[in-house]
Amino acid sequence: MYLSRLLLSHFKNIGDASLTFSPGINVLYGDNGEGKTNLLDGLYYLSVCKSSMGIPDRDVIGYDHQETTLFGEYDMGNAVTEKISCAVDRQGEKIFKRNGKRYEKLSAHVGLIPVVMVSPQDTSLVFGSGEERRKYLNFLLSQTQPDYLQTVLEYKKLLHQRNKLLKSDHIPGDVMDALDNSLSVRAQLIYNQRKELCRLLHPHVIHYYRLLSAGKEKVDLKYESDLNHGEMADLLRKNRQKDRMLQYTGTGIQRDDVQFSLEGHPLKICGSQGQQKTYLLALKLAQFALIRQMKELAPILLLDDVFDKLDARRVSHLLHLVVEDGFGQIFLTDSNKVRIEELIHALGGPHTIYSVKGGVFTHEKTKD
Repeated sequence: MYLSRLLLSHFKNIGDASLTFSPGINVLYGDNGEGKTNLLDGLYYLSVCKSSMGIPDRDVIGYDHQETTLFGEYDMGNAVTEKISCAVDRQGEKIFKRNGKRYEKLSAHVGLIPVVMVSPQDTSLVFGSGEERRKYLNFLLSQTQPDYLQTVLEYKKLLHQRNKLLKSDHIPGDVMDALDNSLSVRAQLIYNQRKELCRLLHPHVIHYYRLLSAGKEKVDLKYESDLNHGEMADLLRKNRQKDRMLQYTGTGIQRDDVQFSLEGHPLKICGSQGQQKTYLLALKLAQFALIRQMKELAPILLLDDVFDKLDARRVSHLLHLVVEDGFGQIFLTDSNKVRIEELIHALGGPHTIYSVKGGVFTHEKTKD
């Protein structure tokens, strides 16, 4: 699978762009703030139905415009083409279409065009709250498990209803029982999938960290959940009186977390900046490998400003690794043209290079 053609109109600082891409490596180079990351965010948006930066939909629309549109044409192999279009306006309407037919639910689209993005914002997975790591699990599972996202949305709605009920003066026991039962069923489904995901990620993270760091340190990944200690229904029943006093649900998968460790200690405390960056890159490569394994389809790999994350030697090692391992289509941004050209020359293979300035993309080179 690869993106062969992309059209954007008024997406962030990109006015109008029509670009074609190589099935191999695609390079975008230019100074900071010119639009390189915005283009990658457009690719991400077409796959995931939202920005990789966590910003509201209205903020992806270019200034002084009321709407943005995106269109991507994907070669899926075996003479199959998928055409995905998206239109977002300032009134909050967001329309996604697949081959001209509108999706009834956006969750039905997520996972069709899998994507993995490596960006400087990944540090939030190390230093952010547990919510950041739960979002990561949700994102990965939504690309591999068709019904997962809908289950999470249902759980959040039920949790909101339960918390609202806990704040009321009178709490009917039968209503609370019914809520707890519905909440527990969905919590158990989410827990089982998150636990299995972390089990599958674990060996891949160890493998890629060892390749990237020459096997110097031992790393680990551990899933933490209240449900590790009992089923959700039992925990809710046991803590109901406490929840009434607190007026919110104090146990459940909304408290889940993932612990990243180095030599048995928390990565965010004992890891150097280089070790943290290497771990995050290993995590994203593990994510890639797992999606490819589960869907039998290589995701599109977006590498945004990786030279900021790693030195030139490690970036070269990374790219040789992904090229030789058959990672598929890769998008790479950088500010240094000479460095990029030297790297691409060393790698060989099909590639396309664009320069970027003020949201305008100029085709520099294509090699088949």
